[in-house]
Amino acid sequence: MFRLLAVAGLAAALAVGLAPGASAAAVSPKYQVAGIEIAVPTNDTSTFGGAALGSTGDFALWKASVQHQALSNCPFGTTTSCAITGGSFSLSSSSGVKVTGTFTNGGTVTPVSQQTGCGKQVFAVAGALDTSAGPASFSATLTHYRTSLFGGCVPIFATITGSLQFG
Repeated sequence: MFRLLAVAGLAAALAVGLAPGASAAAVSPKYQVAGIEIAVPTNDTSTFGGAALGSTGDFALWKASVQHQALSNCPFGTTTSCAITGGSFSLSSSSGVKVTGTFTNGGTVTPVSQQTGCGKQVFAVAGALDTSAGPASFSATLTHYRTSLFGGCVPIFATITGSLQFG
């Protein structure tokens, strides 16, 4: 998946940079997305960025800031999910499409698995979007990579992979 992220990101950057006057095209119905957390989470908002491959063959760069309940509200070993309470989304495609939007209430961040000690944590993310291209759904796997620091476990890096679907 890291190769997809690197190749798609490079291709999207090149395509967007080389085609400033490209005519507007339709958004792909579905994108496979891969990215990383690009900012330290603040006020229960996590920000991600990455690359995407559209179902019609276009490449895109995307960014999402997801507002959610504190993850302490949905501990591992329970069936409790944390609610997505808002946030923003943007996508810029090599075909010239630019999409912006917001996360609507009703999405969730759900603990899936946690390795022992300070191992990685895996969450399922499911969000609904209201975008300039119409309604969309975002479904992904979020992985926190953690280490021990000052007697506690601290996330030091996070990846996200999944899909974005319009309609």
